[in-house]
Amino acid sequence: MARFEAVPGGGRTFLVSPGALAFVAFEGEEIVGWCWGYHLTRPDASSMLYLHRLEVAQEHRRRGVGGALLRAFMSVGAQAGASRMFLTTGEANAPARALYESLGGGLAAQGPTVSYWFLLKPDATASTSPVRGSGALQASDCRALLLTGVAGVGKSTVADAVGRVLTEAGHVTAVVDTDLLAQFGPPPTLGSAGGRVYDELKCANLASVWANFRAAGARFVVVAAAIESVAQRERYTESLAGCDLMVVRLTADVDTVRDRLRQRDTGPKLEQHLRTLARPGPSPTETTVEDFTVANDRTPAEIAEEILDRVGWAGQPRRLPSPTQPSELRAT
Repeated sequence: MARFEAVPGGGRTFLVSPGALAFVAFEGEEIVGWCWGYHLTRPDASSMLYLHRLEVAQEHRRRGVGGALLRAFMSVGAQAGASRMFLTTGEANAPARALYESLGGGLAAQGPTVSYWFLLKPDATASTSPVRGSGALQASDCRALLLTGVAGVGKSTVADAVGRVLTEAGHVTAVVDTDLLAQFGPPPTLGSAGGRVYDELKCANLASVWANFRAAGARFVVVAAAIESVAQRERYTESLAGCDLMVVRLTADVDTVRDRLRQRDTGPKLEQHLRTLARPGPSPTETTVEDFTVANDRTPAEIAEEILDRVGWAGQPRRLPSPTQPSELRAT
């Protein structure tokens, strides 16, 4: 990442100037992201925020760091009295634009650069703590694993297996199948927007369910959900507040998935899944939202062990649950 100071002493001069805001994200002693901008007073005595720079180290992207920095910046500005925030970014910067749109940014211009405006709420909050005149994001105290992939690839089955391994190791763990969070109908007659209604419902309900699980003592959560865009990943990151999120895509050959679908579904639902499976998929650059992929070609227990090893949870020290807390919490 670029240095914060353009000239020697410039960073300190900026931080002590009126209206300056800066936040830094750490992992241990390593700086993994930062953002800075200004709280500006307008002639009518109202105020607004301007975000000038948001940057996350390449190896730490798609883990919710950018969203956490942005929410912290917006929260402190709102508490200081700002009612709006604006920023600019490149028209072709798809990941940044997906992040801003997922957090409610309204597009204001189109061209080589684009602008986004955000309405701020006075009661906005974020987990921040002051460090040498700026801000540092508190480390997440929970861990989330999101299993994604096509219908029939085995997301729910593997999620259950991962949950069993974690609870047997003494971790208080929540397991959530997001399909169960959006079972209502008849489906809205909104054309192509109908699917987005269900996606948003899953995220909104997941936020509430996870808040309850966390209050009950859960520190690990395993989620089965189909996501296909950076914006969706950011939305799930928001729903899993306080979590470091890892996304794993399960894969399987088409014949195996087709057989699983026929064993599981019938009627129009089966036909819809089979049609979706037969359609050519988008290019890899449009769907690379996962941190890594795992072939679901062995027993669920074996797949679970591989995933936990690769996300680095397999070596977690054993921690027995409190007698007043359940070992595994499920959303059904």
